[in-house]
Amino acid sequence: MFGWLKKKRADGNPAQAPITGQFVINAQLAGSSGRSMSITGYIYDGESRDSLEGRVDILQEVIERQRVRSEIPELESKREQMIKGVEQAREHLVGLEEKQKAGDSLTSSERQQVNNMRVSIKKMLDEIDKGGDAIQEARRKAGVG
Repeated sequence: MFGWLKKKRADGNPAQAPITGQFVINAQLAGSSGRSMSITGYIYDGESRDSLEGRVDILQEVIERQRVRSEIPELESKREQMIKGVEQAREHLVGLEEKQKAGDSLTSSERQQVNNMRVSIKKMLDEIDKGGDAIQEARRKAGVG
């Protein structure tokens, strides 16, 4: 049934032989875009197992690059949202601090917000840095920008 069980072709080019089967590699690409990718390949009469596995490996590498590449806009969008969140938290924190400096007393809820926001902003800034690193790594893996 499979070519590697038969004798190898002398010319080494399996595409010159009759097709004895096919395979499909499907992948759901990263992110919320809903994009997917599908590659169909053929199994040729007399093709060696090494040849077939080599072709499948190459196609899987192509799909992996596309998956990583499609992830980049999602990572960038998530990072931008985190940056906006930090800006909003800082604005709110500044407002509470100005209220306090003006001599107005803060409610217990506002005091708790001040304490929590300082910690939250630091954590968000760390996540923004990690997001930037993830974007750069994805670009490196995908060979873009």
